[in-house]
Amino acid sequence: MPASSARRRARQLARHGTVDRVEGTTPALVCPLVLAQAAEIEALPAGHFLTDPTKLANGLRALHGAFGTDVIVTAVADDLAACSLAECAAGAAGTAGDPVAAVTGHPRVAAAVEATRRLAATAEDAALAAALCGPAQLAAQLGRPPDPAALEDCGAGLLALAKAFLEAGAHLLLVVEDEPLSRAAAGGWRSAVTPLINVARFRQAAAAVVLADPADAALAPRGAVVCLPPAAAGPGQGIALEADPAAWPASTLRRAGVPLVTSLGPVRGGFAECRAAVGQLIAALAEG
Repeated sequence: MPASSARRRARQLARHGTVDRVEGTTPALVCPLVLAQAAEIEALPAGHFLTDPTKLANGLRALHGAFGTDVIVTAVADDLAACSLAECAAGAAGTAGDPVAAVTGHPRVAAAVEATRRLAATAEDAALAAALCGPAQLAAQLGRPPDPAALEDCGAGLLALAKAFLEAGAHLLLVVEDEPLSRAAAGGWRSAVTPLINVARFRQAAAAVVLADPADAALAPRGAVVCLPPAAAGPGQGIALEADPAAWPASTLRRAGVPLVTSLGPVRGGFAECRAAVGQLIAALAEG
């Protein structure tokens, strides 16, 4: 891969919502949400791995080399934000009532942000991405209904996370909703997500909204690349694969103009299984 081509294409995605083919690469930015598999490389339990910025950065760099993707993902839309906000609600470390302080001070967040900062300086052949669960998914993880108050609170916590990753050097921000959105919550959801997209654009990073339900695409804020399941994605839209790599439909990925391929949450499976699936995915995209 030509040096920095992935970062250049991320800048193209941020500015134009599309990417150009570069000789020797796939036309799309390939960004499945793989992270836990790097713990196998470092031979560490997940809890230790995710809170050690040195091990995390080294493991993600090795994972990038093994998988051959364009993007290193330092947050994968898992329970990171929920753990942070739950700790805040419990009043841990004197952060009760202050979601901004909680999410940026949580050990997992601190490690992921620091790993992003280090990789931004050292992994010049890769773009860096932070994927956060959307406000509706976060509210569900916290056991709250998707009402305006909950979505506003979740949006505030996610905005603090987004700023931290972007300031550390992330080139791509993804907001992931792995379940259909409630029609009654549509306005509150859009209000909560719009600042996330705006802060990414302010930082000249690409922003994507990753949705399980194609009917929700109309709610995506302006300036975000919309990623939908393969059968539903239209021209110029990204693709949101299932979390199970065994379900990735390679034949439907052979199409022109796909700017971004990601997944609806953390990719499941071990290192070997995911490496094989990602390799097949890249090969299918290269034929598009």
